[in-house]
Amino acid sequence: MLFTRAQGRTVMDLATAQTVGTVEACTVAPSPARLAGLRLKTRGRGHHTLSWEDVQSFGPDEVTVEGADRIRDEKDIDPSHHAHAVHDPIGKTVLTDTGVRKGTVTDIDFDEQSGSILHLMTPDEQIPGDALVGVGSYAVVVTAPK
Repeated sequence: MLFTRAQGRTVMDLATAQTVGTVEACTVAPSPARLAGLRLKTRGRGHHTLSWEDVQSFGPDEVTVEGADRIRDEKDIDPSHHAHAVHDPIGKTVLTDTGVRKGTVTDIDFDEQSGSILHLMTPDEQIPGDALVGVGSYAVVVTAPK
């Protein structure tokens, strides 16, 4: 599934059957390449994140979570943790580990059951997810093709 198709999807608390937010963005982690968190738009102030391991299901209509207490305020997440907003790859420059610019991440192709990243999408290519080395505040780093 392309992440841009998941944006705007409702997040529902299974314990209360209440909507607790909508999917706005994501964060990723390397080794293995996977979604680390979902950044949510919520009714309250600030930005909130749901760690991928706290996602109960990622269905075709909604994302479910077992309790709203699983949603964390981003200001409480350490920047070194992969669920932090700094690890959101969309819109960032892609650089290889040899210093070659590969474009900008426009989307992420991922498995909605496991969270595994299949491809990082740029306007010109699909970079295999297993090439992901890391994501920082400036760039996404991938291994150079052999």
